[in-house]
Amino acid sequence: MESESTAVSTPQPAPAPTVEATAEPTAESTPLPTPAPTVVPMPEANAPFYLGLDLSYVNEMDDCGAVYLDNGQSRDAYELFADHGANLVRARLWHTPDWTDYSTLPDVTKTFHRAKEAGMATLLSIHYSDNWADPGKQQIPAAWADLTEAELPDALYQYTYDVLSELYAQGVLPNFIQIGNETNAGLVKRVDGLDWPRDAQLFNAGIRAVRTIAAETNSNPKIVLHVAQPENASWWFREAAQHGITDFDVIGLSYYPQWSQLSPVDVGAFTTYLRQTFGKDVMIVETAYPWTFDAAEETADNILNQGIRGYGISPAGQRQFLVDLSQSLISNGGLGVVYWEPAWVSTQCTTRWGQGSHWENATFFDFQNGNELHEGVEFLSYPYLYPTELADGVIEASYGDPLLTDAAGDNFMQFPHLDLLDLYVRDDADAIYLAVTVAEDVHAAGWGQFMIYLDTSEDAQGGAVDVDNRPITVTAPYLPEFRLDLRVMDWKGTAGSSFEFYAWDGSAWQNPALPVGTAIQPGPPSVIELTLPKVLLGDPAFVNVAVVSTGRGRAHTAGDVLGSSNPITDWAEAVSLDLFAHYALGSKP
Repeated sequence: MESESTAVSTPQPAPAPTVEATAEPTAESTPLPTPAPTVVPMPEANAPFYLGLDLSYVNEMDDCGAVYLDNGQSRDAYELFADHGANLVRARLWHTPDWTDYSTLPDVTKTFHRAKEAGMATLLSIHYSDNWADPGKQQIPAAWADLTEAELPDALYQYTYDVLSELYAQGVLPNFIQIGNETNAGLVKRVDGLDWPRDAQLFNAGIRAVRTIAAETNSNPKIVLHVAQPENASWWFREAAQHGITDFDVIGLSYYPQWSQLSPVDVGAFTTYLRQTFGKDVMIVETAYPWTFDAAEETADNILNQGIRGYGISPAGQRQFLVDLSQSLISNGGLGVVYWEPAWVSTQCTTRWGQGSHWENATFFDFQNGNELHEGVEFLSYPYLYPTELADGVIEASYGDPLLTDAAGDNFMQFPHLDLLDLYVRDDADAIYLAVTVAEDVHAAGWGQFMIYLDTSEDAQGGAVDVDNRPITVTAPYLPEFRLDLRVMDWKGTAGSSFEFYAWDGSAWQNPALPVGTAIQPGPPSVIELTLPKVLLGDPAFVNVAVVSTGRGRAHTAGDVLGSSNPITDWAEAVSLDLFAHYALGSKP
């Protein structure tokens, strides 16, 4: 996240020596000293899902006199968040900033001690800069300005090694180590822009330093590579792999909906794609959502000033955004969600642009009520649903025979990426699994839509009209209460899918967030697999399912109806949908 801050009106901690690369750095390192007996062992990163917070500002806020209230009681921020369910703390590290005493190695060490004392795992974001590193700025540290390009990889290796060896000696070696921050444009730059042959050497130098520390300390910190906004992930990690950057563990993403095309449900679906494509875990290492557009009486302007459809600008809206995003990641095998700086409240201290905070409207504290904790924090303790199985796009034997089949080539205009073939359904104690096969790669054309209708009652309570007013009606007794739409999209040269879930409220279609587990295996034939939690469908005894493919226009009719032998002859043709497959839940072993 881009912002700049320094405290001016309160006492500052005494400066401590900064870890630095040697004048002639080498990739060889000496063994680490044995840490003192008081060192707390690093906890294994074994939580089922990380619900984390970037608390890089808290030490500074404490020095600036900030007060954090929980039910009217002033509390230590780390203990407060741990008590509310946080299990990971992220902190940034600048190289040698000359404008602040924070986000230095001593400051990060203090942060990680406080996090560990509160029982939380840790994630270190190494910026490799003296200032904010982000997609638009990756400035080389001043200490490295005179090094040649050939010397930079060794300098970065040695610096990374020295930082981690010091953290290990202090008993706070992080569980996760991020090589660079929002490195869309590379890192350690004199000239802006990606230069893969150059940048790959730097990324791999940092990775090698982490692996060396891990071997010498018999530890297992996970390596994170981080880009901003999910839309940039596919091309970036594909090109990184092509240039030999493969020895890392976690794809880290910033997801700020103010600057993204994707909904929280879309991000979950994209998580499965990234996991399957690159074989890495996926974590949202930065996200945020505003709870108000008001601001404290200060001169620092707030950065977040937009919401997204479906989420109010309120503490409840902030909480729901985070719950839906986290559940969407969980449903699709994600590793965690980290909220960016919920404690950067307004104080008398200043940033470079004004007094106060640029973020008080996106914290978990109500500045209009003395910094009382509000309900946004409750995403940390929400009772999430953890799937028994993850969708993987594979039709296992447990599906049995298809419930509906369809002849190939019978769809309108015979677009093979819209030609429906088979529907499979199965369930377990917690979820319903649906799999649809399509004749060709559904992503091949970069457009199209698949609509799945779900009736769970066989009564007159569902919706007969189409969500988008397409010329498609549904006839009794299979009036659907739910519909799930999958839209094929193209994100910066990478095909992906956008999801919308609709529920009939008795008179109209509503659009609540349903964190669906999903996977798409490209064809031919393609497999679209979905995991639907039973509880979110009302724990039905059965489900009737219909599947339709259509074009990109909202006025288009069905291009293909799975199981129908009557081909469509025009995009505007009226269709009466009456072909549903019946599945009794619990009917398969």
